[in-house]
Amino acid sequence: MLEVVDSPLTRFVQEAERRRLARELHDGVVQSLTALVADLEHFRSRRLTQTDGISQEMAVKLETWQALARESLSSMRQALGALRQTVSRAHDLPGALQELLQGMREAGYCVICECEELPSSLPPDYVLHLYTIAREALINIRKHAQATTVTCFLFVDEGTLYLSIGDDGVGMQLPSAEAQRAGYQQGLIGMRERVLLLGGHLSIESNAGRGTRIDIEVPLGEMNL
Repeated sequence: MLEVVDSPLTRFVQEAERRRLARELHDGVVQSLTALVADLEHFRSRRLTQTDGISQEMAVKLETWQALARESLSSMRQALGALRQTVSRAHDLPGALQELLQGMREAGYCVICECEELPSSLPPDYVLHLYTIAREALINIRKHAQATTVTCFLFVDEGTLYLSIGDDGVGMQLPSAEAQRAGYQQGLIGMRERVLLLGGHLSIESNAGRGTRIDIEVPLGEMNL
């Protein structure tokens, strides 16, 4: 029997899927139902009175169809409202990062963290990508850095989100064949790809014996800051 793991990443994926579903339902079903209600009202109120050939039975059916369409539209809007309300309560990136860092503390690392509150309008895909990047960076630290201290800084300044994750480990060398087999290089490539999807920039600073720091800058555009 499969066991469903409740984790920040799982919740973010679920919320991103809810947001996608809500958008598709609004753009598809809700708009179609709205058009159907309008067409039925137009036909019933104007065309029906102008056409003597339409029976009383047809007039009753039209009123029934219109009532069903209105009821379906109302139910769909209520469902979308509940769906969006659920989504709006999620996307706490600072809180999710704190959960990841707590895991590092429990593993014996000294953690230095400064995470500011983020805009409430931060889209779920931003949260998902940034969370995944942070998680991958911390996994790399645990596997390869031989560090004792981890730093994490998250803040917004002049319309740009900054995320920095560092360590005091051995520093980053050219990936060995063993590291590549372990997914180290693939993890770095994946992080870069996620940052590019957000229109951002990722840089890595590393020195032998002095640790590694990954800096991410993501423009927030016209979001409410």
